[in-house]
Parts: sequence; structure tokens; C-alpha cells
Amino acid sequence: MKITRTIYLYFAFSFVAAVFLILLVGTTPSQTSPLTFLEKMGITSAFILCCVVGISLTFRSNWIRRYFSQSKRREKNMQSSGERTFRGHHPQCLTFQNHTIHWKEKTWCAGCLGLFIGLCLSILLMILYMITDFQFTKMIALLILLPGLFILLIVYVEILHPSRHATVHVFINSIMPLSFFTITIAVGGITGNLTYGLFTVLLCFLWLDTRIQLSKWHHRFLCTNCPESCKMFTASV
Repeated sequence: MKITRTIYLYFAFSFVAAVFLILLVGTTPSQTSPLTFLEKMGITSAFILCCVVGISLTFRSNWIRRYFSQSKRREKNMQSSGERTFRGHHPQCLTFQNHTIHWKEKTWCAGCLGLFIGLCLSILLMILYMITDFQFTKMIALLILLPGLFILLIVYVEILHPSRHATVHVFINSIMPLSFFTITIAVGGITGNLTYGLFTVLLCFLWLDTRIQLSKWHHRFLCTNCPESCKMFTASV
């Protein structure tokens, strides 16, 4: 029950954040002063820094939390038990076979691979945004903000879908960071406010963490309902 309540809280905060940005963009006058080059550089730097942190998480998931929880120690204990081994952030069993990609004799987590691709593309697009002079109108800002928020919903639904194709999972997760990019430039561009731009970058962390928590919940759910006895992900759902 505790995990379920946590998921509901993440959903609630994510929804409130999305509504706040829609109202912010919708009520901002189109005649606001555009961001200066230094302000765009500030937003770009913060966004790229967050992308770099996100990329590091695709290689070592939960390294930020490992000092505050026992999850890493628990995973080591499970691996040492000899029942299952982890490859691509998932145990090697039929239940999770569609959660990984096998390429060149290596196993990759499908979700993390997609996020890695999307984060790298987002860094390149943000650099391009910084060096170009593009003026936002309210209509343009809404046209790129709303699809970006809709992509987040697609990502969350796909994570919880009972059936999954690894290639589709890679693609869906690769467009999630691109939605962060469009949302950030839409808010920063239409408001012309550095603070709002940086705040949007922080909200992207909330949406990313919501995706991570949903994935953990789904893993635990699958493991709990699996007929195998190993139970690599054990928690109340």
C-alpha cells in the first residue's frame, strides 16, 4: 500500500505541474521581452547538466539514492544467492525478457537505452536552440508545450501496459527527453523569464522520477505475480 500511495502522489504532483505550466504559458502576454543570450545560456547549461545526470542514471540506475537506501545491497544479496542474475538492469527470466535489448553480445535495458538516445539528442537540440534566434508567440509555445506534455502521458501508459515490445519501449523512452526539451523552450521562450525556465528544468526531474517510480512499481508487480519462486523484486503493491 505504501508503494501505491507513493505512485499516486507522484501522479498528483506531475499533473499539478503540467496544469501550472499550461496556465503559465496561456496567461503570459505575447509581448514579453525575449530571453537574452546569457539567460538562454543559463537555461541551456542547467538543462544539459540535468541531461548528463540522466545519462549517468541510464548506466548506473539509482546511484543517487544508493547512499540513502538499502536497494543496492539488496540487489547484491539477490545476485549472490545464485537464483537469478541481473543483465540490463533486469533479472534473466521470461517475465522480463521484453524489457531488454540484446545487441552485439550485450544486454541493454530497453528503457534506459531509449532515455540515453533521447537525452543525447536533447543536448544537441538545446545547443542549437541556444545559438539560434527564434521568437516565440503564445500559439507556437502552446503548440510545442501541449504535445510535449502528451508524450509524458504516453510514456506513463506504455510503462504500465501489460504487454510490451522492447523496440517500442526504446522508442517511447527516447522521445521522453525530447518532450522535456520542447516543454522547457516553450516556457522559457514565451515568458522570457530565466526563473521560469530553470523551474521547468526542475519539473522535468519530477516527471523523470515519476517514470522511474512507475517502472519500479511495474517490476515489483510483475515479480509478485510471477509463478517463479525467486522473487527478485519483492515489495507490497
